[in-house]
Amino acid sequence: MMNISEIIDDIVLLKLENHEPLKDLGIIQKSLFAKILGYDEHGVWIYHPKFQVAEAPDGEIKSIKPPKTREVEASVLIHWGFIVSIVHFPGVEGFDFPNPFEKQIGFDTEPK
Repeated sequence: MMNISEIIDDIVLLKLENHEPLKDLGIIQKSLFAKILGYDEHGVWIYHPKFQVAEAPDGEIKSIKPPKTREVEASVLIHWGFIVSIVHFPGVEGFDFPNPFEKQIGFDTEPK
């Protein structure tokens, strides 16, 4: 029998539904490969290696121009309500860190 604790630090395929609120976080696709960092009663925590954060030298973000951004590592909570299914690949080479497969891990920045 599978236990969710077995997917921590592994790459899984998350199938999502009604994920419109997640688009502000850069999650624009219904399916994504992600490294699972943990889980709790709210959902699963995934690793996002290139999360975009606004950068403003004076601490104020100007609304006239798009703010400059920089990429940072982040943990993102995907609420259980958005998850249709989690596909785990136990024992499949390339689906465990530190040796990720060649597909992009994380989020697309442009819709397909």
